[in-house]
Amino acid sequence: MNSFFNKRRVITLITAAVLVVAVIVIALWQNDRSYDSYDVEQSFSTNGASAQNFVSFADGLMAYSRDGAQLYDSDGRTLWNESYNMQNPEVRISGDRLLIYDRGGSTFVIMSPQKEISVISTTHPIVQADIASNGISAVLTEEEDTGYINIYKADGTSLADGQVHLSQTGYPMSIAMSDDGTRLIMSLSVIKTDSLATQINIYDFTDAGDQKKDNIIASFKYDDTVCPQTAFFSDGSAAALTDSGAVLYTSGNDVKEKKKIKTDFETESVIMSGGYFGLIHRTVKNDKVLEVYDDNGRKTCTEKLDASYKRCSFLRDDLLIEQTGEKIRLFDVRGKTKFSYTFPDEVIAFEAAGNERDYFLIQPENSQIIKLN
Repeated sequence: MNSFFNKRRVITLITAAVLVVAVIVIALWQNDRSYDSYDVEQSFSTNGASAQNFVSFADGLMAYSRDGAQLYDSDGRTLWNESYNMQNPEVRISGDRLLIYDRGGSTFVIMSPQKEISVISTTHPIVQADIASNGISAVLTEEEDTGYINIYKADGTSLADGQVHLSQTGYPMSIAMSDDGTRLIMSLSVIKTDSLATQINIYDFTDAGDQKKDNIIASFKYDDTVCPQTAFFSDGSAAALTDSGAVLYTSGNDVKEKKKIKTDFETESVIMSGGYFGLIHRTVKNDKVLEVYDDNGRKTCTEKLDASYKRCSFLRDDLLIEQTGEKIRLFDVRGKTKFSYTFPDEVIAFEAAGNERDYFLIQPENSQIIKLN
């Protein structure tokens, strides 16, 4: 009897082990797989596509312009329309919360996949704004020589506010909010006699930050440096992206520098995802090059970009796109090409849809949901 049950147990363990190995092999194969064609899953209408901007949101596609925004689901059906009047609309997304703000104007809108949550007006012109996944937003405004920081709940209720006097503390260059809405990072450009320096302040709005002056839990200063962009990663750690590299910071209450990345080039632009960032620069031969790093500062790839590329950004956390006219190239953070295709017509937008192989393809005469093969 014992021998019989022992055999059954061995067979069960072997079967389970085989299944686990099979799942791992399939996952690795899917992760390493490349595609060279596609099928059209669905066609839908996006009126005036050439005059709109597009961004992936909540497994769907949001089209936005100066006059309003429209959200399509993963099947191309309209979920909602939102009208507004903005001269320079810009979008920030965190999880299922979306913020559209009018740079230089005084209005911003907070939305979810289901509906508009709130419309908020500011007293001063908006310089920049960001949003957390719970709908908490941070807005930087400016009037003459004073910058104003306001933190709002999703319904527009004020949570906190502060001021930055440009002649004393520097000129605010960038703000970013953590995914949970508890922290804010700000870069300030400080003018010295013959050079520029950067001040990085990290604010905390929990009890830990309430015990600090102005809620600043960490502050860093860098000479001869400009920091046009700051960010938080998904794990709560922060980054300052500078003109000559990046500085990564730890999370937790005792924030420290985690890693400094010093490059031998001047960064032209920066791209971000939840776990990676990319620095785009021009070489001495005038080539455009992208360097991708993870949130610990490890370089994962270096990619030469087409000289006339129109767009280079993250489509998903670990997947990037290079767009040049009619040509689309998708590649992972290791630099492996996953999909490369030249379409017969200009590509206005190419955005991630719900499933890993599904994408929104927007062209002047067609809007489609495609599946890569």
